[in-house]
Amino acid sequence: MSSSIPPQNEFSQGVSDADNRYARMRTSSDELLPPVEPPSAGFIIQLFVIPAVIVAAVVGIWFVIETLARRGEQDPAKIVAALRSNNQARFQQAKELADMLRLPQRYPELKVSHELSGQIAAYVNEMVEAGRPEDAEVTMRIFLVTALGEFQVADGLPALVNAALHDPQRDVRRRAINAIAVLAGSMAALKPPQPLVDEELTEALLTLADDQDELIRSETTFAIGVVAEASATQSSEADPRLVEKLVVLADDPYTDARFNAAAALARLGHPAAPAAVAEMFDVDSLAASVAGEKALTEEVTEESLAKQRAFKRNMILSSALKSTNRLRETPALPAEAFAPLEEAVEGFLKSLEKLQKEGPVPDELVDEAERTLTRVKARAAGK
Repeated sequence: MSSSIPPQNEFSQGVSDADNRYARMRTSSDELLPPVEPPSAGFIIQLFVIPAVIVAAVVGIWFVIETLARRGEQDPAKIVAALRSNNQARFQQAKELADMLRLPQRYPELKVSHELSGQIAAYVNEMVEAGRPEDAEVTMRIFLVTALGEFQVADGLPALVNAALHDPQRDVRRRAINAIAVLAGSMAALKPPQPLVDEELTEALLTLADDQDELIRSETTFAIGVVAEASATQSSEADPRLVEKLVVLADDPYTDARFNAAAALARLGHPAAPAAVAEMFDVDSLAASVAGEKALTEEVTEESLAKQRAFKRNMILSSALKSTNRLRETPALPAEAFAPLEEAVEGFLKSLEKLQKEGPVPDELVDEAERTLTRVKARAAGK
């Protein structure tokens, strides 16, 4: 007898009406969707091309605005007019000018602007002639001579020389001399190099090197070294007058002037350099140099002053090691010229305990001194 229970297999012939209705309702998802048609060209344009055009237009407008803004910021007439104004905004303009000159990628036209450099130079000459002693006027002259040194054109050089020689304020003169060094280095680094070979500049530097003010002499010594080295890139050797003055300055009464002369002579590979550089490792000479660091305000603590002196001492030692390695790579120097350097580096390493009490000497500096000593011994031995 057959069973009355219908089979449960959905593929059997005996499914119920409800199951049949359910089966008829089950269709694939593809059958429920409208027919797929390829997108039209108009639809693609709306979806992709029009937004791209809008973005490009926005970027283009931004670029135009940014370009016009930069041109406005770099307008020599506007810049100089702001600097000549009698309100406090001129100091903000001076600061902005200095910032822009240090960003040649963003303001490429500014750093090579003959017009702007010339107009600032004219203003500097006027201010130097007036020689006003007010703090605001002195500060502005310092700002402007510093700015002239940041250009990559030499239009401002005569004004820098004038300020270095004739400004009544020592700080302005020092900053003008430093700006000459910065400008000389920048011009020499151009491709092709454009070293500052100028008779008036040479005469001015020789005059300043004999100044009674020791800080002026020290700053000038540094500038002479940069200018002499730069002039050597144009000819086979540096201006002999400048080199001879560096040799004299290596025996200057002021320690920092001697150190600047030593480093400059080392860059030139001069025979007088080894003995001069050797002094830069001397403990007593280092102490004399850092003793010149004074607290400029009452807020400067003894602790911060000690750190400042230690920093300067370590900078001198780093320069001495670099100078020593430069000389070691100078083939024209005989082996016996390195005897004072060998003795000096050994003396420095033996004095580390004393130096560490006055302020930490970085480990990397000590390691470099040990490596340098090994190299100098080999060079002194003719290896």
